[in-house]
Amino acid sequence: MRIERGVQRLVGALELDCGRQLLNPRIAYEAYGSPNPDASNAVLVCHGLTTTQHAAGLSPVDAGRAGWWDTAIGPGKAIDTSRYWVVCSNVLGGFGGSTGPGTPEPTTGRPYGMRFPLVTVADMVRAQRRLADTLGIARFRAVVGGCLGGFQVLEWLRQAPARVGAAVVISAGPWVSAHTIALWRVLSEAIRMDPAWRDGDYYGHAPPSAGMRLATRVGALFWMTRGEMERRFARRRVSGPGLSYGFDRDFEVEAFLGRVGTGAAERIDANSFLYLMRAMSYFDLGREAGLDRVFKDVDCPVLLVSYASDWRYPPEETALLARPLRAAGSTVWHHVLDSPFGHGAFVYDFKGLGPLLRVFIEDGAPATAASLSAGGSASSSRG
Repeated sequence: MRIERGVQRLVGALELDCGRQLLNPRIAYEAYGSPNPDASNAVLVCHGLTTTQHAAGLSPVDAGRAGWWDTAIGPGKAIDTSRYWVVCSNVLGGFGGSTGPGTPEPTTGRPYGMRFPLVTVADMVRAQRRLADTLGIARFRAVVGGCLGGFQVLEWLRQAPARVGAAVVISAGPWVSAHTIALWRVLSEAIRMDPAWRDGDYYGHAPPSAGMRLATRVGALFWMTRGEMERRFARRRVSGPGLSYGFDRDFEVEAFLGRVGTGAAERIDANSFLYLMRAMSYFDLGREAGLDRVFKDVDCPVLLVSYASDWRYPPEETALLARPLRAAGSTVWHHVLDSPFGHGAFVYDFKGLGPLLRVFIEDGAPATAASLSAGGSASSSRG
């Protein structure tokens, strides 16, 4: 599979929702496969909160780590790189090389830290649109994303519907719930209470790893269902039947959380994590005009995918998108898949989603019940 890795400078000022601007921001990206002459085979994959542009293949810098959606992207896979040119860009404010809190501030040469302006999902998509211009992509065959990536897909439909040939929104709704805002607040405070955070000016010093570890361990309790955690770990001991009668890690689930926290602290810049969580908290697609007006110019086919076990973005919230999209003239399918992985299922339990994606990107319609039978169960509705 051909892989291109780059960082694109966006010439000029990028105006932000907060009223500030970024001059000549940079957007890091990876691209897989090859474009046809007019780049009409381009598919944009939008990444989630704790991932980056490294969506497929093996990383040359991160100990050969596989891309976060390597199960989906590649030759012969659901998003087939022998047919499509797949682009995944690191979001503005992210921790994968795009302009963000760790970037040197032009006026001082020091990393921005918390002086970086607050960015929104809309700002991220404005930057992606500029990147698409520089790559020569007038219109994407499909724009696909889950969670934060799903919010980006919805922003593409709001900002530039004519540039989207088909849209796939996974595990996302028209806004972020009070419950998720509360969760982000707890994770944010875990980071900011770490003395090593230094009000965001920790660059050149030890990072706030303890805060990041705690934040991601708390987050893991929400990204996996109770049933899946029980299936994986139950009350199994780390070693032998005996208890330590202390505060060491006696149980396998405790050891799992230790691994999760350590890995995230090594990969994720804490300030970027704060900024991305805040961008999600601000996301409310219908805040200013209502969903009917937001989608008034959308006429491409849209595939909505939910998971019955996902209580963070439940199917009934995703379903709120269907009516205004139908009213605008789109053909909309909403598939509700079964998985024990809850919100993380689109990454960790891909078998049910794979057939849907493959056929939808190819035909602008989802897979039939027969094609689903080999990869998981689903209920669906069409409007």
